[in-house]
Amino acid sequence: MNTNVRLKVAYKTPQSLVGEYTRSVGLGGVTLETRRSLPLGTRFTFELHAGGMARPVEVLGEVVQVVPHDAERFLLTVRYGVGEDRSALDAILQHIFATQEHEGMRRFPRLPLYLRAMEAAPLSPGFLVRDISRGGVGLEVQGPALPRQVKVGTPFLLEMDLKEGPMMLHGEVVWTSSVPRKDSGTVKPGFGATFGRLRPDMQKRLEGLLSLASLPSAPWKARVSFGMEAVTRMP
Repeated sequence: MNTNVRLKVAYKTPQSLVGEYTRSVGLGGVTLETRRSLPLGTRFTFELHAGGMARPVEVLGEVVQVVPHDAERFLLTVRYGVGEDRSALDAILQHIFATQEHEGMRRFPRLPLYLRAMEAAPLSPGFLVRDISRGGVGLEVQGPALPRQVKVGTPFLLEMDLKEGPMMLHGEVVWTSSVPRKDSGTVKPGFGATFGRLRPDMQKRLEGLLSLASLPSAPWKARVSFGMEAVTRMP
């Protein structure tokens, strides 16, 4: 029985690879369907290849649960870990930032991110952080419409617990959108917020997140606040 399994996954762009990388590592694991059982402790190496990049990013995994799915298939729960060699990941991040700086469309290069966030308000929808930069953040609303409190000019706060301590990024909403997605009738409301003047320790933690070096324990989660709730919680 092979106790070291290597799987290759291809992505069209470095951005799509980083988005999947943050989603996978942020969730902390994945469930795979297979035609044969594997012993607990079986090691996986996921090779993430991106078009135009010479080397793959490697994500390590270990089988922690095996459950029969039917007479011929099994469900494997694989817990993720981050490899020690960051050189391929650093090269992809540098490529993304350099490309955006060359295009000159944004003041600050964005990091593709997949981070679920919640608001403390009752009946509030979930949010998905889609990208982040030194200057701000873009979020998608996991619901049919923008919450009433999400308006241009509204104070905003994003909180996340990193290994180095809490990261609290304050600012204000600067744009909102409720445009239907291309080739579908579904609407994914979203908004963007710019950051205000951050304290040095918060700037340092933000830089750690942008380099994917300072990460929280899985599963990743964040909290968002708006209006007076955000103002009272701002550092």
